[in-house]
Amino acid sequence: MHPATFLSQHPVFTTREYALLCGKGIDSASRSLNKLARGGVITRITRGIWIQPDNPGFTPNVLIPYLLGTEQGYLSFLSALHLHGLLSQIPVSIQIATTGHTRNLSSPAGYFEFIHLKPVMMTNGVSAFEVGNTFYPRATPEKALLDTLYIATRRGNRFASLPELNCESLDPGLFYTLLKEQVPAKPILTAIRKRAAQIGLPSK
Repeated sequence: MHPATFLSQHPVFTTREYALLCGKGIDSASRSLNKLARGGVITRITRGIWIQPDNPGFTPNVLIPYLLGTEQGYLSFLSALHLHGLLSQIPVSIQIATTGHTRNLSSPAGYFEFIHLKPVMMTNGVSAFEVGNTFYPRATPEKALLDTLYIATRRGNRFASLPELNCESLDPGLFYTLLKEQVPAKPILTAIRKRAAQIGLPSK
């Protein structure tokens, strides 16, 4: 594949992908990409991961699968609630649920927060969202709320004070089904039910 064709089709990519599809060695691909970066055509996010900010198919969210690597994860928490229209306030960071360590990444594409959840909470409530010809995993509205309230019950008081949420479009049945499936500990389950009632979600 010609490099120009590759770049037109890949708003986010790795050095390895570029080398493989363009028939280059890794070292040759790295030199070519660094040259393009110096010219302002592409931007390096982390080692081996590149973006084209001006590509119509690019949004920071399509970086999520690349940044997760071998971890399970998806866009969630306030970021997903905002995209689903439940939260009018735009979060200052892109919040990602992950099976990996809790950590932050400041990058030219935005500020990413990775928040650890147990693998049992990765089993349902996530779908692939399409942007152009790329996809990224995103929590459903009910799942994003569950993740947020779950973290709110943990130490540290994260999400202890939530912005005003519009819960009218939420399906309480789906929320409480996910809660029962993914939060087996009764004290945490009870605490989440209490928080849900406080924000106006009807009990099942």
